[in-house]
Amino acid sequence: MFGMKFFVLAVFALSCVAKPTTRELYEEDLKLERQLKLVNKPSVKTVKTEYGDIYDCIDFYKQPAFDHALLKSHEFHPEMRPSNMNGLEEVEKEEGNNEIEVECPHGTVPIRRTTKEDLIRQKTFNQMFDSNVHPLTNSEPGNRVISKYVDMDFAGGFAHFSLYQTPMVHQLQFSSGLIKVSNGTDFIKAGWTVNPTLYGDNRCRKFAYFHTRDQHCFNTNCPGFVVVNNNSPLDYAFPKVSEIAVRIMECRFYIYRDPQNGNWWLFTGKGKKQKALGFWPAKLFTDLAYNADQVYWGGELFTLPNSMTSPMGNGLLIKHVDDPRLYAYARDCSVVDAKTQKVIGVADVNSEEVTDFDGWYGRRKAHIEKYWGHTIMFGGPAKLIKGN
Repeated sequence: MFGMKFFVLAVFALSCVAKPTTRELYEEDLKLERQLKLVNKPSVKTVKTEYGDIYDCIDFYKQPAFDHALLKSHEFHPEMRPSNMNGLEEVEKEEGNNEIEVECPHGTVPIRRTTKEDLIRQKTFNQMFDSNVHPLTNSEPGNRVISKYVDMDFAGGFAHFSLYQTPMVHQLQFSSGLIKVSNGTDFIKAGWTVNPTLYGDNRCRKFAYFHTRDQHCFNTNCPGFVVVNNNSPLDYAFPKVSEIAVRIMECRFYIYRDPQNGNWWLFTGKGKKQKALGFWPAKLFTDLAYNADQVYWGGELFTLPNSMTSPMGNGLLIKHVDDPRLYAYARDCSVVDAKTQKVIGVADVNSEEVTDFDGWYGRRKAHIEKYWGHTIMFGGPAKLIKGN
């Protein structure tokens, strides 16, 4: 019922709040300026991408993560990696990797600079959004999901996602392809997203989101995620995306719990060649301080109740189930067994498909060949979502 109460209050606030006075606007502007000084740390170098994003190269020890009260005293350092790489080969750079390289100096990390406009959009969006990938009912409008999940004791999971710039995604909406690990009230998500409210544009971007009993936010918008990579920003815009029947661009997203200390790591890349972007320290979590008990893969939408959603994936409703190349997909969906630390394909464990779209957005499983493994396809056109 939390979702229902949340959205009813949010819509009411938008429609009934009186117009602010000039003094109130002035005070709000001062508040935003003070907040900007807190979130934008002093940098040793600044990089501007071709898409207009500005990344500040921040000293590793002065990054936003360490503003968290639980992380004031720590022994983290920029060379940290998981105690067990699980067969992954970490690379600093890779030819043709479809990533923006900001090339911050060693010992610094790239953090996207926050603008006043970002804060205004984020404030509105955060009032609307408290994400939950579990399927919802009409009494809990907002998030919509097509996913496959497995239920056992996990140390993480991964999949290769085709990247799409979902068309016609408007303000207070997003469309994503993602993997999620969860336990109780704690969860972590990572993948690609088109989210104009969060970023101010409609580009396909890498994103991460974490939710605990005490806080939740995207990327580094609140203290928590410790960045270790000095070249690859967490929330960059992919230079190239997939085009239907023309080309497929992919990125592998891998969330993994270090068995030695319980930190949850995020890797991205191609195949076994991955980059460690950073980690969420174990002490941030209550339930995920241990292992995950569910892992999800699939597509997700957010929209306001009683409105049209954006499309999902590339906007195509799935009809040709034998050719995932036509659609948004997550292929080679796999999990890491918490006890053995072995990688297991989803086909070899108990799993279930979930959706709250009543079949509107197609999704199928495909066991085609080793390259595809267990594949989930998701997508479809916009649809009217009614709420109470």
